[in-house]
Amino acid sequence: MLTDLQLDDSAPWKQRFRAPVVVWTQLAPANLERGLVVSNASAKYQLYAWDVAANALRQLTDRPTGIMDGALSGDGRYVYYLDDRQGNEIGHYVRIPSGGGEPQDITPVMPPYSSWFAASTGSGGHFGFLVADAEGHHIYHMETKADGGVGTPRQLFHSRKLTFGPYYSFGGEIAVVVSTERTEMLHYNLLAFDTGSGAQIAELWDGPETSLEPLGFAPRPGDLRLAATTNRSGVKRPVVWNPTTGERIDLVLPELDGELSPLAWSRDGRCLLLCQFTQAVQQLYLYDLTTHRLTGLEHPGGTFGFFATSGTYFGPGNEIFAQWQDAANPPQLIALDASTGEKTRTVLAAGAVPRGRPWRSITFPSSDGQMIQGWLGVPEGTGPFPVILHTHGGPESVATELYAPSSQCWMDHG
Repeated sequence: MLTDLQLDDSAPWKQRFRAPVVVWTQLAPANLERGLVVSNASAKYQLYAWDVAANALRQLTDRPTGIMDGALSGDGRYVYYLDDRQGNEIGHYVRIPSGGGEPQDITPVMPPYSSWFAASTGSGGHFGFLVADAEGHHIYHMETKADGGVGTPRQLFHSRKLTFGPYYSFGGEIAVVVSTERTEMLHYNLLAFDTGSGAQIAELWDGPETSLEPLGFAPRPGDLRLAATTNRSGVKRPVVWNPTTGERIDLVLPELDGELSPLAWSRDGRCLLLCQFTQAVQQLYLYDLTTHRLTGLEHPGGTFGFFATSGTYFGPGNEIFAQWQDAANPPQLIALDASTGEKTRTVLAAGAVPRGRPWRSITFPSSDGQMIQGWLGVPEGTGPFPVILHTHGGPESVATELYAPSSQCWMDHG
């Protein structure tokens, strides 16, 4: 039975929409006590410095239009972001000390540019970024010196086709660029460059109709292994590649259905955190690259990662820091036991919201017999209930179990 829709300021649906959330987090690879967070705790999305030991946030930006993206230097000393005008996504990269201060333009002699990818090396000694303009896509590399100085940006790669990167080795010796040079579609090959000389030293490509997508290098000095995915088997599977030696390890794992992608390296470079993705449901595993042992984790349901792709990684100690949400709980950072996957604590909480109703995964046959996956949420009480059907197209994207205030609002209403 439908109930009256509550419209005053204390309405549960208003509380859910207005709740502060933790959008994504990042730790500095060379200084695990410093991190970067995006949150709307100030009513607009802003960048926050994160003191991990004290579990305290300090707001760094106060942009009128808000900001959703940034990059923490590998040593945790600086935060980089694109300083654009009123959210038009055209400007210059700037950096601010993680302790606070005025933004410093690090590319003052360049004309304004559009960019949607930037990265610091794990050591913090280099910074790279993408520039998109009328001539195509350019990948730039620059030194970021220990004394606070910055070098002159040098172009590593240019293409008129879609390109992004760089993905750096920990010390910045190698930069990997993602390219579509070999295809007319969004299928990627990987190009590796020596950042000292600027020379291309290797390429990883699995042939026509295939695509490779990088996660990143092992987070240790001198370890030049890159984790990525390849779909040459017909479905995404992890691959570990050393561009300097050409050594390659494919993790086929035929016992697991669906896509399987690496989410993070362990700090010692021994294990990969993997995410199986099938029927819109995620399952996390640990894979030991030394013993070749695969271990399933007993973690909570819901969605892990920033837009279900990243933001879940190994934290200090024996914990995995997981960007997590489900149908009733807003995006937040939780800790999982790195051995079992059991939730141990909430690291960075979202705002409190009224109790919501869960979703459950269901399947049903289409008119041609193809099985379709969906999510079902029902209000309290006994049915039958009026039904709202929200359809979501594919085939390259699905809806995971995400925090959905609009869904909860309808269920509040019966």
